[in-house]
Amino acid sequence: MAEIVPVGETKPDVALTDIEEFLGISIEKELIGIPLKKILTISKVLDIVKVPYTPDFIMGVINLRGEIIPVLSLKQILGLYEQTEPTRIVVLDSSHGKAGVLVDNIVGVIRVPHEKFEPNPMVGRYSAYVSHVAQTEYGLMEILDIDRLIDSIVQKESSS
Repeated sequence: MAEIVPVGETKPDVALTDIEEFLGISIEKELIGIPLKKILTISKVLDIVKVPYTPDFIMGVINLRGEIIPVLSLKQILGLYEQTEPTRIVVLDSSHGKAGVLVDNIVGVIRVPHEKFEPNPMVGRYSAYVSHVAQTEYGLMEILDIDRLIDSIVQKESSS
């Protein structure tokens, strides 16, 4: 079972190379893991300035420490109902640049040993964006492939 371990500490019986770290987020009561190496920063929800003529999943842009960053609705991209108000923006780094995604809550850093990874058993909705799943003490965590997610958005926009 995956467990939450304070940053900087490791379990003595597990080598660091056998563990991957994820930011556990909650979106409409679903536990989703984002690889920690893809996260630049986490912010409270700031004033989002809507940009005209953009798709619905692009909520607008924010000014984060002098840098203009697009903000995306992860719920709309993944096809989830929007019942809960987002509380955080997670700023991601991708091959296409920085982008913020709205999330409901931050669960914390979750370390998962490689042997706990399972292939993605899901089909439909947003299964194309889930690389693996892992059982954690919080339940099943779906691990997002951020590059695949951002690439699909860029491809949709360039074909429009």
